[in-house]
Amino acid sequence: MENAIRQNLVSRRYTKNKVMMALSFLAAILGIFFLSVILVSLVFRGVSALSLDVFTMSIPAQGSRGGLINAIYGTVLVTGCAILIAAPIGILAGTYLVEYANGTKLAEVAKFINDILLSAPSIIIGVFVYGAVVVPMRGNSAIAGILALALIALPVVNRTTQDMLLLVPNALREATAALGAPRWKSMTLVIYRSAWTGILTGILLAVARISGETAPLLFTAGYSKFMNAGLTGPIATLPVAINTLAADPGEDLKQLAWAGALIITVAILALNILARLLSGRRQ
Repeated sequence: MENAIRQNLVSRRYTKNKVMMALSFLAAILGIFFLSVILVSLVFRGVSALSLDVFTMSIPAQGSRGGLINAIYGTVLVTGCAILIAAPIGILAGTYLVEYANGTKLAEVAKFINDILLSAPSIIIGVFVYGAVVVPMRGNSAIAGILALALIALPVVNRTTQDMLLLVPNALREATAALGAPRWKSMTLVIYRSAWTGILTGILLAVARISGETAPLLFTAGYSKFMNAGLTGPIATLPVAINTLAADPGEDLKQLAWAGALIITVAILALNILARLLSGRRQ
């Protein structure tokens, strides 16, 4: 009797397992299918829209020749400056929370706030920077876009730094302390060397995250069809340019939007692959 009950329970568990495995497999197939459809459509339309003009001319008026060089420049400028701000602050903040203030109430509150920022919708950050920077400056500017993207990237770098430093064995810290090395020398020569690959991976993921952001840039950096090398005026970026050109009735401008979408997708994909390679190398 007991054997029969046990076999019945085992049979029911195997049945449930097979059903869940089938549902999981179906969900994976559906996800891969829709992703493949999007990528194939993007590549097909994007490649056909690529030309030398895309990389040499600015965004045109309807019916004119043009390209996306000003939007590409704007994306590189805004993203690069944002990471230059967010990376050192995020690394230093993560270092302080793990190595110096770990276990204190200040650290717990700071980690909680960082997690909130990590999951906050980017449009909220865009609205905040709009009120704090754009309104006082009386107009959109690259500076406002840089600050918005830096606020989005900062919690990503901070959290990654914390996770990577927590993975460093305490034996390394104890060994350097036993040798009489100062705390700063232990951090720079031992701890950071052990965690730098993971920290760099986090920075690359932060770049991939902010390079495709549209909502905060609509409120902050604005949009311009002209090349603007300064930081105090509106500047075109690829996400905003794609959003604007795709809504235009002109077919030639829609083709430019497809080309821009392909460029930014390839760039983000390359960053993610590089981050994966670095993560695999660390493991």
